Amino acid sequence: MDFSTNSIAEASVQKFLHIPYDQRWDYLKPVIVRMYMEENQRIARLAERMKDEYSFDAQAHQYRYHFKKWKIKKRITTEEKSAIIDALGKRRRQEGISTSDAILDQGDFKKVLDKKQLKRHIDQDIRQYESLTITPGLFLRYPLPYAALVRSLGFQTQHPSPSNTGPATPEYLTVSSPPMALSPSASQNAMSPTMQLVQRKLLHDRARLFVEGREQDLIAQMTVDERELTSTWLHDFWIYSFMTAKYWGRGPKTWTMDLVHFKSLPRQLIMSTPVRQIEQGHPLESPLSVGSKSLVSPTQLCRWAIHCSVPEYEHIPSPPLSEPEERYDIDDESTWAEWPADDSSRSLASTIAQGLQQNAFTSVQSEDLPFAPDIITKAVEKSQDEMQADALGFAIMARNLDVVLDIVDSCSTSGSISEIFPFHLAAQYLDGAKSCCLIMNTLVNYLDGKNSVGLNYTDDSGHTVLDTLFVTILRSHSTAQPHMLSSAFTAKSRYSEPKVDPCGRWDADSPCIRQLLASGESTIPRDWKHMFCHTSVQAICHCISMIYMSFWRANIDTQSGLFVRRCSHCGLELKVGPLHALVLTAFLLANDGMPGENLFGMISCLVCLLTLRANPSATAEVSIPALLEEDSVEGCQHSRMDAAQLASRISRNVLNSWQPEVKLGWKTLVAVLEYSVITRRDTIAPFEDGSSVSNQLFADFSDMDSDNDMSYDDEEPRACQHRMHETEEQFGMKLVHCGNGQLGQVWAAIQAELLTYRRVNDGDSWLSPRFEMNVLLEGLEGDDIQKFNRLSAAAKDAANSRLKPYSRCGLFDAEHPACARREEACTSYYANLDDWERSAFIEKLSSFYD
Repeated sequence: MDFSTNSIAEASVQKFLHIPYDQRWDYLKPVIVRMYMEENQRIARLAERMKDEYSFDAQAHQYRYHFKKWKIKKRITTEEKSAIIDALGKRRRQEGISTSDAILDQGDFKKVLDKKQLKRHIDQDIRQYESLTITPGLFLRYPLPYAALVRSLGFQTQHPSPSNTGPATPEYLTVSSPPMALSPSASQNAMSPTMQLVQRKLLHDRARLFVEGREQDLIAQMTVDERELTSTWLHDFWIYSFMTAKYWGRGPKTWTMDLVHFKSLPRQLIMSTPVRQIEQGHPLESPLSVGSKSLVSPTQLCRWAIHCSVPEYEHIPSPPLSEPEERYDIDDESTWAEWPADDSSRSLASTIAQGLQQNAFTSVQSEDLPFAPDIITKAVEKSQDEMQADALGFAIMARNLDVVLDIVDSCSTSGSISEIFPFHLAAQYLDGAKSCCLIMNTLVNYLDGKNSVGLNYTDDSGHTVLDTLFVTILRSHSTAQPHMLSSAFTAKSRYSEPKVDPCGRWDADSPCIRQLLASGESTIPRDWKHMFCHTSVQAICHCISMIYMSFWRANIDTQSGLFVRRCSHCGLELKVGPLHALVLTAFLLANDGMPGENLFGMISCLVCLLTLRANPSATAEVSIPALLEEDSVEGCQHSRMDAAQLASRISRNVLNSWQPEVKLGWKTLVAVLEYSVITRRDTIAPFEDGSSVSNQLFADFSDMDSDNDMSYDDEEPRACQHRMHETEEQFGMKLVHCGNGQLGQVWAAIQAELLTYRRVNDGDSWLSPRFEMNVLLEGLEGDDIQKFNRLSAAAKDAANSRLKPYSRCGLFDAEHPACARREEACTSYYANLDDWERSAFIEKLSSFYD
């Protein structure tokens, strides 16, 4: 046998010389890939070797084409590196996991990760984190501990495999799990330097997601245990920041975890439950039901705030305690010393930032967090304006007027302030028992220009500040479901979060709330609520007046972001006006309100808005079947109607099922609207699709009678001469509406009722005998002057009247027309607000006319 001939033939077969040239690519692919990838040959050298060794003559561009076709490449893309980091990061707690366990499938080639490439990528990416700043409002979002948050957002508390939570591993990537370690200290199972870098990168990425406010993306990358740890830490920081803001200026200067617990948790909860269990939001050992007697229930009796004049006196500060941090009783705020006046080096923003850095507010250790806390603290250091905005947010939520005033006075032009929607925040955390309208008044008066209420009246969900006040009413005084109000609440599930009781019975740090949240409940129990009471009504009406009775006023006829529906037939978006939204809020209160509800509060809000020039004749496209979520027949079911027409039609099928006091209140509310439509002198254009009603050019003052006095004369109605109208001329805009005087009488009577009456004992009436709802209804339906006079205690002889003179628009001769004090409205003292333990005397508003 000729061996040389046989050898040549075998070599020819191995080189596939017998195969047509175009087909040889596939046959030689393993050789080409091995030289290019495993032997790391450059394409030029690869072409030379293939020509010399395999008699395969191809150009460099042909190799590049086929490598692209075969999905073969030396370089790992940024997307692939990120996928590798995510996949390894999910397994980073597995002992022995290594970057060598990550294999990239490139066509038929299995590529082991290039550690140097990955390290360069991570180092370069980490350097970019040095410029991160926080999103304004970042730390304001976490009032719920984990167990309550889970119930609020509907998360699954368990997951079949915690390591499976997070982004899915791409099909081209395979990560092999290492064999179980023989011992925890086995050297082969120690985390490699590259894996340590991978873990660092993962924690940095998560910190970046948090800093940028991308909560959902962050949650998606975490296991259930990591979510719980993160939620616990964030809530601990939230309650620390809230209490720091609430008590700023007195008592403890640093709220540690122990101080927070002893001040805000019920003693039996502290003694019977491990602190760690409470902090992590686990249900107690015996989970508490909402109706359980183990819960500390608040009283059903309101507290209230009284605006008053503070007598002038020389303030003498209390002598400083020798050891102030040790001498006070945390449970007795009367023992808390005020901080020295010269202690101006501290600010709320810097103290909150310092607390974040020190991590003394929680038992969760920084090294246990599933993200890099140092990235967050560095971002906070670079975000002074943003942290000022967060500090303002906490001060608003805590209703610390002095701190709010200090911050808005020093940074009223900061662009970060508008991003936390401070006016909406004040409306959410409304407190009629301690601060009433003072927070809203301060914000309206100090925030102007780009931060003014007029330019920040609507938030990123499309809700106006008035909408938020309506939401506060329903959240606090009804069981109305959030989806009935807005799709935004359905998505965010934050509608029912406990915030603060508008009538002062609980706060975010009250023991009853802290225990409720620790038990896993995320909403206020029904039996903790009561009807829309006078304390809440007064605070709401005062805030409404603050919003619309200012130079930077918002447009009162701006379309509402609540109760938005879409016609299923023609696709038209159906948006209502502010008075339509009020009617629908009252409707939900009538259906889902608390026992004793009489709708006096909604009537008060309505008359207040009408006084402030809300237009009762404005119409909107409304579908009652869509609002009631009823199945509708084919075709459009919407029609244009004003608020009075909506109120009449939506209640037809349910009016007779309501309690007598609710039915009377509803009929009165409808009558007020209908009466206003008839008597309103100004005409304002109806709402157009997708737009709000603009301010109109109002009538001049030429028809005013200079000889008229301030009091209302029922025999000869004349133009109003309240000094408010001089201010209107100076502003160049109308602030209040003067009709025929009857609604002015109603508004005066409502103000007097709010200034003089509270439900002092269980079983007392929610309305005083002086405000007769049936008399108001009869006066409206019959346009009966005598009935109106009876309601407002008007008399020809001023000495026999309960009320001091008021104008046709219902304003008293008060220093601030939106917030008359009792002594400015009433001729004598007949109030029942003498329970000093439940009364808070707060400063009057400064003169509106100065």
